[in-house]
Amino acid sequence: MVKQFHNISFWFKKNPIYTIIIVSLFLRLIIMSLYQHVTVYPDTEDYINLAQRLLDFNLNGYEGQRSPGYPLLLGLTHINLYLSVIFQSILGIIANIYMYKLCLTLGLKVRSSLLLILFIVSYIPSIFFEYAILTESLTLFFITMIFYTLFRLLKQNNSNPKYYISLSVLCTFLVLIKPFYVYLPCLLFIISIIYNNKKQIPISKTIFVLIFPLLAFIGWSSVNKSNTGYFTSTTYYGFNIAQNCVSFAEYTTNEYKDIGDIYAKYRDDRDSSKYEIAMTIWEAYPELKEKTDLSFPDLSNRLYNYSIATIKRNPTDYLKQVAISWTDFWKTSLYWDYDSFAIPYSNFILKYICYAERIVLQMLKILFVLLIPFHTINFVRRKYVSPQFIISIVVFVTSILQAIITYGTNSRFSFPFEMFMVLSVALDYFDFRKLIKLKS
Repeated sequence: MVKQFHNISFWFKKNPIYTIIIVSLFLRLIIMSLYQHVTVYPDTEDYINLAQRLLDFNLNGYEGQRSPGYPLLLGLTHINLYLSVIFQSILGIIANIYMYKLCLTLGLKVRSSLLLILFIVSYIPSIFFEYAILTESLTLFFITMIFYTLFRLLKQNNSNPKYYISLSVLCTFLVLIKPFYVYLPCLLFIISIIYNNKKQIPISKTIFVLIFPLLAFIGWSSVNKSNTGYFTSTTYYGFNIAQNCVSFAEYTTNEYKDIGDIYAKYRDDRDSSKYEIAMTIWEAYPELKEKTDLSFPDLSNRLYNYSIATIKRNPTDYLKQVAISWTDFWKTSLYWDYDSFAIPYSNFILKYICYAERIVLQMLKILFVLLIPFHTINFVRRKYVSPQFIISIVVFVTSILQAIITYGTNSRFSFPFEMFMVLSVALDYFDFRKLIKLKS
């Protein structure tokens, strides 16, 4: 028995990619047998509506609530939600494989890389995102591929434009999935310039990172301009920023007093056990629509103007709200239908497993945040662009921007970066071990 276990263990170490695939599949099959459910959220309907329009090749009159990235995935499955879940699960397994390859690229040994990835693979809440008809799993896949391509590019010091074009194409898909990430190619462009400065690689090479994502962003915004009259990547923008005004909604200008009063009424009268305060604007939406008699895009634009005017009058309250949103970014999340499990009591058991895993991840995320100043100071003093510094800057900028833009389910913004936070902390751990060995 011991010999058989040793042989299996030896095979796993000799075949790390197969090991990752087997463990990933095994866990997903367990969840599938226990859950047997597709998790649908209010956002899901918008994605399905756009997917149907894309299948019909008809965007005439579309009100621009969503961008086409995720609906394209739904369209590939002909809006079969079960097939979409299978597709997301496959992408999740591929992301795990490339995460392992990234660990090797960054200099970790095979054994250390495998153990780290198995830790990441075993994080159950991540698997449940694959059962949700939301953008998170697809976003995770493309962010993984972007980081892998970026670090391969930087490590190899390769100035061939085709590698920068590959990075640009990946960023383009990410922007189409979630236009919020239009900042990422801009940030990667700056990071590439800083990193390549010593290698004397011309800016004309790295500029490719920007081209396609910006064209995609401008192109889709132009489609919305044609349909709605507003040049925007999504007509949710007014509602999103209005969510940041929820705690001071009524303290606005006379021009927007009617909106502020309705908003504040729903905030104060809401059922706290049923609705989150951040979602108040959506509770108020029917009355706001009736009061203003505006279409969705027009109401969103008016809410944007209301939000800007209200924030200008209440800058301190806005900054407090941004601080709350920023703090929420670092929390963990679990998206599932607890009462929809096919196997009785399995939800109860998984709840505590997920709870324990989330506690561990939460501790690692806190440690990651505490290490951000260290990597920043290290960069300023030594001009050394470490992998941890790159990850820290990307994640920190994301945390700030999402907090400025909206208040709500902010932890969803951090989900696609969680495995990279774990990787960054792991790299710091191995660097610390090397330093201790050198000193001893």
